[in-house]
Amino acid sequence: MDIGFIGLGSMGALMAANLLAANHKLRIYNRTASKADPLVARGAELMSNSAARSEERRVGKECRSR
Repeated sequence: MDIGFIGLGSMGALMAANLLAANHKLRIYNRTASKADPLVARGAELMSNSAARSEERRVGKECRSR
């Protein structure tokens, strides 16, 4: 499945890693781009902004604090 994911904090990073491990195609975004580096190294694609998630994805997930 092709998934867009926003928010790579303590919970979001683990959820995104599990999606990659399950062989889903993952596009990710985080305000602090360096937090995406471990997931990009495992095959995720880093989006340039959060709006890019909704352009082509069938499924989207956000993990953010209030």
